[in-house]
Amino acid sequence: MKKVLFLKNTEHLHDALHSMNIQRFTGKKTLVKLHMGEIGNKYFIKPDFIRRVVEELKKIDAHPFLFDTTVAYNSLRKTKKGYEKLAGIHGFTEKKIGCPIVISDRGVSKTVENRVFEVANELADTTHVVVVSHVKGHIQTGMGGAIKNLGMGGVTRETKIMIHNGSKPVYYKDKCIFCGLCAEICPFKAIKVDKKNWKRSEKKCFGCGLCVDVCENNALKHVDANIQYLLALSAKACVEGKNVVYINVLKNIARSCDCDPSAGPIICPDIGYLVSDDPVAIDKASLDLINHVRKNVFEKTNKVDPYRQIKYGEDVGLGTSSYQIVEL
Repeated sequence: MKKVLFLKNTEHLHDALHSMNIQRFTGKKTLVKLHMGEIGNKYFIKPDFIRRVVEELKKIDAHPFLFDTTVAYNSLRKTKKGYEKLAGIHGFTEKKIGCPIVISDRGVSKTVENRVFEVANELADTTHVVVVSHVKGHIQTGMGGAIKNLGMGGVTRETKIMIHNGSKPVYYKDKCIFCGLCAEICPFKAIKVDKKNWKRSEKKCFGCGLCVDVCENNALKHVDANIQYLLALSAKACVEGKNVVYINVLKNIARSCDCDPSAGPIICPDIGYLVSDDPVAIDKASLDLINHVRKNVFEKTNKVDPYRQIKYGEDVGLGTSSYQIVEL
């Protein structure tokens, strides 16, 4: 059973990090993985909190740097130069934070469960990592936390595309009875079905896998696997064998992710902060705390069960879902 520390505010951040044996980071180059927000997004973790984390690392003579990767969609964040510009716009500068800001667009291959993931070079080369994740909704995975932050944010653009494409459905016409359940459940209205025809819009499909889950006739299967499973494998590729501390921020809990310029509305009141050394435990605790306040709010909002990533994370050996909350 893993310990997950709960903080209502940042007053006890120092104690929480030391309870997670942050001293082992002394003298170490330390990568701080975070999402620095999309243009128009209001809910990403703000620089003031990240500066607090960096200051705690510097107190023990660690050598932190902020880190994220370029994205696959059209955005300033698609290139290193563009992301660096956006980071500055959002207040993530060396002058304000107190450490370098590093954006990566290259990676090295790592194989997990016979799948190859390109882990960003700087992440692959760093033995000590602090993962700071904003917990919020997500249109494909129900919720985004530590697993999503690493599984999608710790890898190259090519691996991001591989994960998205691998979770999309393959259609087997000979098994289809044209019942239309897949069209009814699709959150993106990407599927149209009539008595004799089945069509899917490649442009609208985000690969959430709900259509595959609902099809009782096996007329739909993933190109590879469910996106939450692939994210769990990708996260494992990113942090396996490393010293990692995880911080989940349960504030500004919005409908959609930090990549979404229109991520609102807020769907759950602020709760606080969690700290752990296990990504599965901290995400499970985050979901449980949110569900205590707003029952199944992520699934109701995004139509996707976020607990699947917890199950998959445990299945692939990323961490454990068994935890104990300790309030500081």
